[in-house]
Amino acid sequence: MQYQALAPIYDRLMDHVNYNEWSTLIEKIVDKYSAVERPLVFELGAGTGKLGELLKQKGFNYTGSDLSFDMCRVAVEKRSLPLLCCDARNLAVKERFDLAVFLYDGINYLHSKHDYLTLFNQVNTILSPGGLFLFDITTATNSKRYFKEYTDFEDHGDFSFVRHSYFNSLSSVQYNDFTIFQNSTTDPQLFKKFTEQHKQKILPVTTVEKMIPATLFDILGIFDSYSFNRYNTRSERVHFLLRKRNLS
Repeated sequence: MQYQALAPIYDRLMDHVNYNEWSTLIEKIVDKYSAVERPLVFELGAGTGKLGELLKQKGFNYTGSDLSFDMCRVAVEKRSLPLLCCDARNLAVKERFDLAVFLYDGINYLHSKHDYLTLFNQVNTILSPGGLFLFDITTATNSKRYFKEYTDFEDHGDFSFVRHSYFNSLSSVQYNDFTIFQNSTTDPQLFKKFTEQHKQKILPVTTVEKMIPATLFDILGIFDSYSFNRYNTRSERVHFLLRKRNLS
């Protein structure tokens, strides 16, 4: 199962990620586009809850979700966040939210048009009228520039890992293979070995744009990185901002 071995060490593995950039972007989006000053926020793919923790500190009313039970457990135990363990394509949520976010290229784990359409329909059902949906994708530019063929190793004392990243241009799939060695709890001289493979489908921005149902959402912007500038061919991360359409 994905993230079973990664979940306990995920925060240290990703300590280079600046979640403040996302929390700041969300604040700017709320100021510019939201009719609600402190919206009810629902995060898909919340992981261990680092972004959720920042948003709560800034006064947002936050609820998160993740497909991985192990990631949810870390978020609850470490950060006391309200999290639901559920698939983004099947949101069993009764409450309605003013803003939904799906960040750190979580949507790239969807590999088919059907998955995207199912997601968009599900998000639409949990949004209040006029609610916003912010999500991002990682691009082929990013994969080719940094992860076409890349291997790194880190030793953290109680665990170490090898990550092999490679990009298949024909299938447009980004692979990240992890081999993780964790200290045994019974004998510090022994290690447990775990392997996980993560696959992300890297779709062109225009392909994702065309899959957004015009009957459900208006597209407010497709932005380069963490700005309000329009994306371009050099963009490594692209954010989409949608607004739920009010059907008459």
